[in-house]
Amino acid sequence: MVDFSEPSCDTERYVVVIGGMNMDICGRPNTAIVDRDSNPGKVSLSVGGVGQNMAQSLAHLGVPTYLVTVYGNDANGRVMERNCQENGIHLEYSKRLDDFRSSTYMFITDETGDMLVAVNDMDICKQITPSFLKVRLDFINGAAICLLDANLAPETMEWIGDNVTAPLFGDTVSTIKANHFLPILNKMSVLKPNAIEAGKLSGIDIHDSASAEDGAAWLMDKGVKTVYISLGVEGILCASRTSGAEEMVHVPPYPTTIATANGAGDTGMAAITWSYFDDPNRPICEVGRIAQAASSIALECTRAVPDIDVQKIRKKMSAPLMVA
Repeated sequence: MVDFSEPSCDTERYVVVIGGMNMDICGRPNTAIVDRDSNPGKVSLSVGGVGQNMAQSLAHLGVPTYLVTVYGNDANGRVMERNCQENGIHLEYSKRLDDFRSSTYMFITDETGDMLVAVNDMDICKQITPSFLKVRLDFINGAAICLLDANLAPETMEWIGDNVTAPLFGDTVSTIKANHFLPILNKMSVLKPNAIEAGKLSGIDIHDSASAEDGAAWLMDKGVKTVYISLGVEGILCASRTSGAEEMVHVPPYPTTIATANGAGDTGMAAITWSYFDDPNRPICEVGRIAQAASSIALECTRAVPDIDVQKIRKKMSAPLMVA
């Protein structure tokens, strides 16, 4: 049984999330999609972005959370700002920019909720530059954890690796952006890619638990201390190397009825971050179970960010894991 403490009320400890915040536009057809045609279904708008999604889940889990991002002085930006306020995300170190449109992410799923294609309009994230972060560095370095998403440019990542002293956690976001972490792999305390993203980073074809172990070993050889590789329906590989000792464990998923896959990885990364914030000495197998429980909760929700809390994770973890 995982030992949970109550959410911390110590506001002197906090997490800083540096990354993107988007307006998400989701289209989900009622039946199997017909290419190059109009498909009846549902279109929804919600505030998303990997950085914001992780920050929102962390705030729901009781962690004092500061999102460091940029957004436009437009209708979408005002909606996102209000959404952060309603969800307990602190924006004091973010910036609203007059001359840029807010980031937008549009995606289409199949009838089961699994994503088919997406288009991102995230040029504004390029404004999260070293000079933007430099004036916020003292606050960032005061964090218990600094959580990054790969929407940051490689030169910004490299500056963070050279200047941020808080433990660095990272989510690789996508195969296109995962390589943004390459300059700072040796600075990462925790990295969570999925199998395809880990393969992109390592050059290893990851298709099962054994090849995932090879990918995790490659990342740890590059200096990452702890790696969590999401394997979808196969669960999550948890790997750590400290003081010469190496540990790898595979955690299967919990039984889940999928409503949508969008955002489940973000919730899992937030749960991993919460676990270390709550108890930095928790065994990686237990962290993996927490991540799988949180991801399951997200998969069963139609929103990118579920209404998650510690009690719901505990309840999900009372169910048996799936047998491989």
